[in-house]
Amino acid sequence: METPDNTNKKKVSFSAWLELLQQESWQLELLVSGFALFGIWESRHFLKRFDAYVGSHTPEEISMVFFLLGSFLLLKAAWGIFFINLLIHVVLRGLWIGAIGLRYVSGEIDYKTLGYNEKFEDYLERRVGRFDNYIEKLEKVCSVIFAYTFLLFFIFLSSVMVLIHLILLGILTSYLSNLDWGGLGITLICIYLILGFVVFIDFLTIGGIKKVRSDAFATAYGYVYRFYSYTTLSFFYRPLLFNFFDYKYTRRLFWFSVPYVILVLFLLPGFYLENTEFYPSPDSIGKSYYATSGEIIKSKYYDDLRYQRYHHADDTERSAIREFSLAESEISYSNGKIFFPFHKGDHGLLTYKYNLTPLNEHGLQHVFFDYVVEDTILSYINKSESAALLEFRRAERAARKAGKLPGLEASNSKGGAQKEFSSGLQNGRYGDKERLPTNKYQVSRDSVRKYWKQYRDDYVNGKILAIKNALVDANQIYIDDIPFQDQLTCKLFTHPNLGEKGIQCYFPTDSLSDGEHMLRWERKTYNPHKLDSINIIKRSVPFWIRSQR
Repeated sequence: METPDNTNKKKVSFSAWLELLQQESWQLELLVSGFALFGIWESRHFLKRFDAYVGSHTPEEISMVFFLLGSFLLLKAAWGIFFINLLIHVVLRGLWIGAIGLRYVSGEIDYKTLGYNEKFEDYLERRVGRFDNYIEKLEKVCSVIFAYTFLLFFIFLSSVMVLIHLILLGILTSYLSNLDWGGLGITLICIYLILGFVVFIDFLTIGGIKKVRSDAFATAYGYVYRFYSYTTLSFFYRPLLFNFFDYKYTRRLFWFSVPYVILVLFLLPGFYLENTEFYPSPDSIGKSYYATSGEIIKSKYYDDLRYQRYHHADDTERSAIREFSLAESEISYSNGKIFFPFHKGDHGLLTYKYNLTPLNEHGLQHVFFDYVVEDTILSYINKSESAALLEFRRAERAARKAGKLPGLEASNSKGGAQKEFSSGLQNGRYGDKERLPTNKYQVSRDSVRKYWKQYRDDYVNGKILAIKNALVDANQIYIDDIPFQDQLTCKLFTHPNLGEKGIQCYFPTDSLSDGEHMLRWERKTYNPHKLDSINIIKRSVPFWIRSQR
């Protein structure tokens, strides 16, 4: 058993080790900053692609939640703060190392040797001070910036956890709504948001709520505080946070966090240089005029221009296809290609306008769970098939018990008859063993299976065709004001850009002359909040026919 003296000696030894370690921590700081800067800079492409992917695959009802992640209200802020802080840290650490090297060569600053006027000499001695003090200040600033960077990272991690909790509560509410308990889910979300807001206010005021002089309130709030502490993982960085709070210099830096995040998120990215003041942009002429103008080539509507912009097809900075995309801006073949993606509002359009039922569940899913929608007609087909097969099995079982199971006379390879109760195994076309029916009940069951399989295949293929035809009808195209809808040949297609799902259509170009042509696209959208629920979106883009003759 350890004595108090041994414990005190260990504490003193550990403190001495920490003193030595903090003096040498600059090496680890530079190493971590260098690796982190490299990783952060290389991750910018992934974040942009993640933003585009989420924007093109997120269901409508939870798009705002995923927008917070995909559109960088959290990720972009974390990326920008990490990059800026660590870059400043590396630069200042380099300056600190340079200052130490210079001190080894020239020692302290000798203001007398500069020959300045006494007033300037006094001013410099008072304001600039000793060179050792300058090195010490640089050391403190570098260490604080390094710790501040990772403190902000963990704060953003807690924010991400809050969003994840809201997503899970939203899924739970959707599930409870199917059981007519939707009010319970909404109540849970409201309680989580209200209590979370209280904890957030306590965080911004540096523990202002913890200062309330009421034991009953402190006990109740303690449970809430501990709950959010564990669910947001804030217990990981709480010692670092309170170490910031108890020192005036670092506490001011914490207060600077909110305007700093706003600066990195909104102000700095908003700067740009404009040297083509006569070139139209969505801001200068309006987004609707910019989108419908056929006098502007917009690369997002062409596969080849989009890939040229990002150098090659596999580049990570691709933009999502939101409306449509022509395969080429210059068509040199007898057919052109155009891709129409599904839209987030197509659930209402296909359900209420075209009376179609979905194939899969809508919203956030997991691979471990069945997300296929139960189709009433398919359910009827499967139940009818099972009922018919069950009747034949019962009849066969009754005949077997009565000893009146009739055999099936069939010629085998030797010309003889197959026995009534043979195993039914025989060499197939490729030499493999195949099970053949041995009585009329088995023949009837096989016939029933084939009938219902054909019925099922016809229904499923018909439903897929109906979905495709609905998408074709929703996307109308005109070339030089001539309708080309009847000339489209379309198939369901997953675009290789970002995996956007939709239809790829081919249209003939033999009747089009060489040179410029104008394609006008009209898209039906569904708005349940308007009396006339169908809206029309229009876009116009040019393309060129280049003959190979």
